[in-house]
Amino acid sequence: MLTLITFAAFVTLFGSIGIFFYNRFRTPPYNNSRDFWSLFTFSLTAVVSIISIVLLILLSGTTQVPANHIAVVENTFTGQYSKIGPGFHAWPFQPILAPFVTKVTQYDLRRQTIEIGSKPDKAKQQSLKDTGVQADSNSPGRPVVYFWARGWAYPNPDRIVELHFRYGPDYLDNWVERVWVSTLKGTQGARPYNFVGNQRAEMENEVEAALQRQLVNEDKEPLVFVLQLAIVDYGFDEIIENMLNEVAQREFEKEQAGVLIQTRSKEQEAEEIRANTGYIVVKRAAEAEKEKRIAEASGEAEAKKMVADADAYQIRAKYLAEAEGIQAVQAALAKSPDAYLEYQKTQRWTGEVPTYVGAGSPIPFFNVPTPGR
Repeated sequence: MLTLITFAAFVTLFGSIGIFFYNRFRTPPYNNSRDFWSLFTFSLTAVVSIISIVLLILLSGTTQVPANHIAVVENTFTGQYSKIGPGFHAWPFQPILAPFVTKVTQYDLRRQTIEIGSKPDKAKQQSLKDTGVQADSNSPGRPVVYFWARGWAYPNPDRIVELHFRYGPDYLDNWVERVWVSTLKGTQGARPYNFVGNQRAEMENEVEAALQRQLVNEDKEPLVFVLQLAIVDYGFDEIIENMLNEVAQREFEKEQAGVLIQTRSKEQEAEEIRANTGYIVVKRAAEAEKEKRIAEASGEAEAKKMVADADAYQIRAKYLAEAEGIQAVQAALAKSPDAYLEYQKTQRWTGEVPTYVGAGSPIPFFNVPTPGR
């Protein structure tokens, strides 16, 4: 907005001067007694010119500092430096903004991206060797490591005047990133080439701490703060790359062999499990068949035992009945001798009778009792 007003003031001023000279040197020349309009135009252009000059003077001592910014005011006449915060500042309310002799430089207090190296352009067949920062290592032969890194930085508002005096508004490019490169090279130079690959986070922290220690003044007060420095990518020279590729290939083959061995081991375990499972199934089936047969045999034995017990019981009952009958017969025969004799005859008779019987001879065993006997 201030730039637009300044531009309008300049246009108005030069327009007024042009009108003045036009009226002054036109034909017929300006006549104070006969040309009232020319007098009015001359007066108007003079007033507008004066107003434009005053406005330009005021605008040269005016500045607008946005939020999250800080400004350094340099007096080119006295060589003094001052700082002002966010807001609208105008001379004479801000005496340090003397018209035409002050230069205002604004600094953004927000985090600014800093980067060393750059991302390789695959379309141009670039590699990190073409775009990265080169650093020697402490390994034998001092193999080269290439880096592409990125981080954040922002100025210390309490030391902004000193930062401006020493490095100016391009402090990130002219100072911070250059110190970062030298710090990275120094750190890598004291480490083996594979330190960044094995302990990347530790190296990032070490580089950040070393860089922050250098971005200070003589009183060890930081002029710029850095944080979250990250190594985005890194690479090695051709010899190391070939060696690492060979090692990676061997590691891959070793890993593949390990996977194959593990797979075969799992397959063998599965086969053993299947064999054990089959054995257990067959064993359980055999045990079940055995138990079934034992149960069947036990049932058959129990059934036979029950049949035998029933037969024995019948025989015993029969013998007991016969014994009781014999005892009853013996008891009856003991009471009657004749009856006993008849019983003996009956037991010894074979069932045969004489073919011929004489007259008057008795028929054996056929005694027909007579009444009264």
